[in-house]
Amino acid sequence: MLLCCTTVTLVAGAVLPATRSASADSVASDQAEASQLATEIQAQGQQLAALSEKYDEANIRLTQLDAQVAQTKSEISTTRAHVAAAQSNLRSQALQDYMTGGSDNGLEQLFTSGGEQSSVTSEYQHVASGNVSNAIDRLNRAEQTLTDQENQLQATQTQAQAALAQAATAKQGAQTELADQQATLAKVKGRIATLVAQQQAAEAAQQAAAFRAKVLAQQQAAAAAAAAASPSGSSVGDSGANTPPPPSPGGAGAVRAAMSQIGVPYVWGGATPGVGFDCSGLTMWAWGQAGVGLPHSAAAQYDDTVHVPLADMEPGDLIFYDEGGTIGHVTMYIGGGQMVQAPETGEDVMVTGIWSNGLVGAGRP
Repeated sequence: MLLCCTTVTLVAGAVLPATRSASADSVASDQAEASQLATEIQAQGQQLAALSEKYDEANIRLTQLDAQVAQTKSEISTTRAHVAAAQSNLRSQALQDYMTGGSDNGLEQLFTSGGEQSSVTSEYQHVASGNVSNAIDRLNRAEQTLTDQENQLQATQTQAQAALAQAATAKQGAQTELADQQATLAKVKGRIATLVAQQQAAEAAQQAAAFRAKVLAQQQAAAAAAAAASPSGSSVGDSGANTPPPPSPGGAGAVRAAMSQIGVPYVWGGATPGVGFDCSGLTMWAWGQAGVGLPHSAAAQYDDTVHVPLADMEPGDLIFYDEGGTIGHVTMYIGGGQMVQAPETGEDVMVTGIWSNGLVGAGRP
């Protein structure tokens, strides 16, 4: 079925070279532009993904540095509190020792009546002062360490913030460019759709005109044959033999069923509504909805239907096309020189004008 539909499309296209040339060139040009845009969008999307990753990494780094700064400040604050407490304790201990004459340092004898209190006091103050100075020195060193760490962290934090801002700017720029490219692609696709629709409408009109011309030629030939046969007296029998059968009562329902599947993709061997059809699968299913069984084959459907003149077709009748000497494609007539069909792989169920090339005839289920 795929081969048959492809061949018929190509043959039918040969009827319309003038129509196709200009519009086909425009469509091809827009399709090339759309393809280029799609490639650029893909590359831009990859770049945006990389920039987003850099932005995320910079953000994580900045968060880590903020936590590190907070932790360092907390540690230095604790150290400062410890040094201040030690300083206070040392002073209190010095005063206590002085007042009570503590024996740990062996100075209690110096505070006796025979001792030299002024020298003892001076010596003790020197010792106490030295201990306090050491504590203060440790505090100063801790504070200096804090300052150095804060300066280093702040410098790194500033760099991280700058990197984050740069990554955010690059990411935003990539997003804007991507949006512009997508908008341009949408416009190009819109032009393509318009051109394709115009091309299809022009083809349908020419196909319908060619079909009407063929029907008219058949009618004229039939009339001439009838006129030539009239003197022999055989016209009555001939006209009776050529009288088409009455329209099938299920024709309208079959048309409605087939039309309900417009947009469903072509699938070789398909006969599932909403999923996919090939040419004979669509006509078989549509007539099945009207209560008429047909085989899943264009050639078999041709054999199972009553052949009617093209001029006498009614909606629901099937139209058959030749491929290499055999029936290979079938569509459904819907009236007005148009038919609904499942054309070929890559296309959907659609309405087109009746092709004249390869046209074999019509059959009524």
